[in-house]
Amino acid sequence: MKKPLFTKTIQLMIWLMLMIAVIGLVLGHRLMLYYFEKEKEDITNGIRQYFELNDNSFRQLNQELLFIAANDANVKGLTSMENVQEPDYKALLNYNIDVAAVQMRLQNIVSVYGNKYYVWLYEAKSDTFIDYGNNDYKLRTDFREIIGKQIEEKNIKLSQNGRWFIEEQRYICSTLRFGNVYIGTWIDLEDYLDNIMKLKISPSFMVSILDQDENPVRNKRYLYGDITDIDDMESGEKGLSNFTIKEKGAKSDFSIVIRIYQKWYENSHFLQMVLVLVSLGFLLVVLSFSVYLRNKVLHPILRFYNQIAANSGIQKINVNEGVMELDEAARMLNVLIDEVHALELDNYVQKTKRQEAELGFAQQQIRPHFFINCLNVIYSMAQLNKKQNIQDLCVDISDYMRLLFQANTDLVPVLQELDMIDKYLKVMNSVYGQDFMYSLTKECELAGDIMPPLLIQTFVENSIKHGGKEERLFISVVIKKECSVNINKLCISIQDSGIGFPEEVLEKLNRGEEIQKAAGHQIGIQNVLQRLKLIYGTDYELLFQNLGSGAKVTIRIQERKAEAVKDEYTVG
Repeated sequence: MKKPLFTKTIQLMIWLMLMIAVIGLVLGHRLMLYYFEKEKEDITNGIRQYFELNDNSFRQLNQELLFIAANDANVKGLTSMENVQEPDYKALLNYNIDVAAVQMRLQNIVSVYGNKYYVWLYEAKSDTFIDYGNNDYKLRTDFREIIGKQIEEKNIKLSQNGRWFIEEQRYICSTLRFGNVYIGTWIDLEDYLDNIMKLKISPSFMVSILDQDENPVRNKRYLYGDITDIDDMESGEKGLSNFTIKEKGAKSDFSIVIRIYQKWYENSHFLQMVLVLVSLGFLLVVLSFSVYLRNKVLHPILRFYNQIAANSGIQKINVNEGVMELDEAARMLNVLIDEVHALELDNYVQKTKRQEAELGFAQQQIRPHFFINCLNVIYSMAQLNKKQNIQDLCVDISDYMRLLFQANTDLVPVLQELDMIDKYLKVMNSVYGQDFMYSLTKECELAGDIMPPLLIQTFVENSIKHGGKEERLFISVVIKKECSVNINKLCISIQDSGIGFPEEVLEKLNRGEEIQKAAGHQIGIQNVLQRLKLIYGTDYELLFQNLGSGAKVTIRIQERKAEAVKDEYTVG
């Protein structure tokens, strides 16, 4: 048994909702992973770029210090005091000049690399110590004591391969040696960490600095703009640590560990779990809705559908489905069944359909009648080798056929009908040359008026075909309106200067009797009569006359207006 289309549609919608939920779950999970991985990658790249720049500064500073120790003439001049036994004022003056010059060089280095740096130089032979820095006074004096003790013990700690190291858990130092010259620099560990904290890597993060033995030296915490010291690098906010970044520069013996913290609602794993739960909840809602839809909507609709399908038009439909809309629809259908029975609606519908079929067939009978004539004319022109005439005629026929194929409704604008007659007469005039003339006259405003299509053409064609006479044939079409108390009518007259109707045909036409096909008038005029009866019933008038100068046909039909009909047609 085939399922009804509505059942299939509901089931398809349910499956689509389930598929969308699953796809949304997978895509959401993927997008969330991508977002957090991208965020982690961006933060990591930013931190690495910072440490690469910092590493370059360390390297350049070491190179410049080593250059001073190896090549500076004033540094070399410090050794001039080594062999002076007695006071030599000139040597002492030169020595002081060299000391001042070296100190100026150190000052220039600090001005270039920043006031947070402290630079010093020790020449062993002359036992000369020179330094410069704008750091905290206590930091400077404490460092002088440290380096002085190392000089006294002749155990100055040097940088290994130019790498910076942590000294006394307070200084980040670099100490280089060239011959008897020791030169070095340091930066306060607090200042170094503060520079990292200013990066504002995340709303919440912690920075730890480890010595060369991986022991924590100092920990700082950044939390929404506040910077605090932390005793233990494992302590911090009671939150979830998302990821940890560890960096060690090529020119440093110490390491930096950065931990990025997130709130519970920012954690990727938590959000993934929430997404899964939400998706599962959505699936449960969809399934629950599906069950409800099946029991409370789909089954009542199917029962209602089966009642309608099995109904023969006699028994009533059951009004007890539990769905207000279906019960109301059942009541309305029962009322409709009663009305159908009372008015014998079935017979009326069948009769209407039969009339519509007859009307469509009658309209189709008219069109081949003209096309056959056109083909015969074109064939005759081709025999006479009238190429230009054939071209002009084909253009006129094309214009006419365009209007003809637009006339596929029961009623068309009157202006369109006149335009089509004009095209038709141009075609026929091309066929007969100057054998006939015509005029189309409208004595009133016709915008919005409608009439049956091809009504006028039938009688115009009849005038051309049967109005044979030696004199030039003249055809006149006039449309006007006749007004009465309750109704307005369109009056259409078609008159020619031909020989008129045969008397026996004229009598039959005015009596509304059928005429023989052999009489030459049957197809076109009989179709007009049939169509007028189907469209207007008895509310029309068709009068055939023979005047002294030819035949005249007068048609009176009720004026009808079409909504939104545009005046797009003109008579040429």
